Amino acid sequence: MRKMKEVYALFYVFHLLQQSSGDVHSYSVNFIGSQGLDLPDYMERITVDDVTVFYYDSSMKGEVPCPEWLNSTADRQHWEDINLLALSNRYRVASALPSVIKQFNQTGFSSKVSIFQVYSRCDLYPDGTRKAVFIHAFNGRDFLAYDIERKTITAAVPEAAINKQQREEDWVRLEFVVSFYRTTCYERLNMFLQNVPQLKMKKVPEVYLLERSRSGSTVLTCHVTGFYPREVQVEWIGPGLQSVDEEIGRVLPNGDGTYQTRRSVIRPEENPEKHSYSCVVYHSSVPTNITRTLGLEVHTWLWVGIPLTGTVLFIIIGTVILIKRFIKRKETGT
Repeated sequence: MRKMKEVYALFYVFHLLQQSSGDVHSYSVNFIGSQGLDLPDYMERITVDDVTVFYYDSSMKGEVPCPEWLNSTADRQHWEDINLLALSNRYRVASALPSVIKQFNQTGFSSKVSIFQVYSRCDLYPDGTRKAVFIHAFNGRDFLAYDIERKTITAAVPEAAINKQQREEDWVRLEFVVSFYRTTCYERLNMFLQNVPQLKMKKVPEVYLLERSRSGSTVLTCHVTGFYPREVQVEWIGPGLQSVDEEIGRVLPNGDGTYQTRRSVIRPEENPEKHSYSCVVYHSSVPTNITRTLGLEVHTWLWVGIPLTGTVLFIIIGTVILIKRFIKRKETGT
């Protein structure tokens, strides 16, 4: 189970890195065929944006049951097709893996553990623009890449040349792949966007401001938590602020399905009382923005000579917030 989580963690991170920000919606499919690991021979995961909508592996018996929130005939037909395609993908990957291993063996490759990975995604932008990605990898290295618009395949390494030729000669399969990522993929994306309960959920961010001293400077932190969906923009406004670059754009999951992030800046030390500093949060759950101004709500933290990683700071902030909620509930008797 630990190895399975590690493999899927790799794909989840890759998925997040590939996703665009803002209102772009994505339908992503990850296949993994492996040997030499204590894992199912084949695993498949489909996500819409950051929500898993379908999971199948070779240890499962029968089809994946259709969820209750897909109740129209057309939607259920799509679900049945997804199940059939998962079986097809399973056998195609099972066939491809020995072939790929053979090609690498001919160039001196030797390993008892092999992983053949396929990642595909179709993105739908707010202006209607569509973009599709379909790539293969072997043991963590690029192997093949499809260009959906040009109907071409590129071999990333010399060992992939034979597989590239075989796929180009199978023009029926190539036309199916192109058609899927030009049309079907977006039909399913829209279907899930309209039906998956989690994709309709919106939770308003909670915003907390913190002030701390570090190496003779004053660091202002805007901690934003409890929001969904994942996309969020956090900005500090005020004169002379210097960004803490390593924190920009880092969004982490909470344990309840929501997300958290933070944005820190270094405040000028000269006459700070003469200026106003505010954190502005933009999120789809609110019509405009959420603005918090330093001095109206601030928690002061002083750490002297104790370097803290971003993860530790997240834990501390989260703990303080939970304590505050608990105290408030005790006071109100709830």
